[in-house]
Amino acid sequence: MTGKGENPWDLQVPVIDEDVLRKFYYERYNLGTHCIYRRVLIMQKSGILGNIADYKLLDFIVPDLTMETLMPFVKPVPDVMTQRFLLFGKGSMLRKSFAFGLKGWAYVGFLLGEEKIFEDMRRELREAIRPSGEGLGK
Repeated sequence: MTGKGENPWDLQVPVIDEDVLRKFYYERYNLGTHCIYRRVLIMQKSGILGNIADYKLLDFIVPDLTMETLMPFVKPVPDVMTQRFLLFGKGSMLRKSFAFGLKGWAYVGFLLGEEKIFEDMRRELREAIRPSGEGLGK
């Protein structure tokens, strides 16, 4: 297993049912010239005196990029604490901090990985993957 990631689909990206991803609040998003899927979660930290802070978590499903192609796009985003990128294939998870974590964290994992931080995203993506011969009307 390498950190670079290996695609078991032999460079053929499976068909993704976007309607299924929409049920999990993912939307199409352009990253440079690549189409990926993004979900924005807003978290609120509150205490006795009320709301203390709001911050965002960004989840990305990246169907057709390698880790090397993706990494130049992984940068800190204002008001975002955590970014998670799920790639197809297998490899070792990468964790990246921005300004020692003060500007957030990015995690890059793989569909065939085992890290618990990506369990929810893996389950959602597996539900959305369809055999390439199955028509989706898209």
